[in-house]
Amino acid sequence: MKRQMKRRAAITRHTRVEVLLLFFALVTLSCREELPLGGSTPAAKLALQFVPGDYYQFDNWKLDFYGFRIPSSYFRNSWTVTDTGVSIRGSVGVIVVIDSTFDSTQQLTRLDSLFFRVDTNGDVFQYGFLASLIAERESLTLVPQWDRIAAFSQPTGSSWVLARIDTPAGAPSVQTVVGSIVPTPEYIGPVTVDGEERAVLSYRIEITKPNLDYVFWLSDAPTSFPRMLDDSEILRNATLRELKTVRRARR
Repeated sequence: MKRQMKRRAAITRHTRVEVLLLFFALVTLSCREELPLGGSTPAAKLALQFVPGDYYQFDNWKLDFYGFRIPSSYFRNSWTVTDTGVSIRGSVGVIVVIDSTFDSTQQLTRLDSLFFRVDTNGDVFQYGFLASLIAERESLTLVPQWDRIAAFSQPTGSSWVLARIDTPAGAPSVQTVVGSIVPTPEYIGPVTVDGEERAVLSYRIEITKPNLDYVFWLSDAPTSFPRMLDDSEILRNATLRELKTVRRARR
C-alpha cells in the first residue's frame, strides 16, 4: 500500500506540473484565446464516439518504487479503430481496435485485437479484459467474457461487481472484482489532439480485487483512454501507459 501511495503521488505530481506548464505556455501565446482543454466538464454519462480510422499513440514505462519512470523500460504502442459495427461474441455494434506494439527501435513486435462495446446507458464493456489481466499475474485461467469496465449508469460514486472468481486451492474460495468511478473528473495531459496540444478532462476508473489494482482514465473530449496504470502489489514494477497523440478520422 505504501508503494502504491508513493507511485500515485509521483504520477499525480508529474501530471500537475505538465498541465500547469501547458496552461502558461498557451496563455503566453494568446491571452485572448480560451485554453483548449477539450470542452466543458462532461456529464456523468460520457458521449463516447469512436470512428473507423481514429488513431491513438501511447508511451509505456515501468515505474520504480517511488513512481518514477524507468527509462530503459520504455516502449510505444498504438491503437487504430478499424470498425464500429461488428457483431461478435454475442454482441452487436462492437468497436474493433488493432493494438500495435513497437520496441525501442520502432520495430513492430506484436499485433492484437481489442473489442469494446458502449451501451445506450453509457456503460462501457471490453471483451476479455479480466481474463487478460489475470493471466498476466496469476496462475488462473478465466474464460473471456464481456466485462463492464465502466458503469456510468450507476449513481455517482457507487461501485459495481465485474466478476466473482473461483480461486485455486489454498486461497480464499471466491474473490470479487469491483469497479468504481471517482466522481470528480481531472485533467490528463498534455496530449496532442489533431496537431493541437491540450489537457484532456477525464474520469478515473478503478478496478480492484486482492492482488489487482488497475486504474484507467476515460474521456469523451476527445473519446480516449488518456492513461492506464497497473499498480498491483503482485507486480515487481507498476506499469504506466500514457496517451500522447490522437488523430481523429473525419466526422
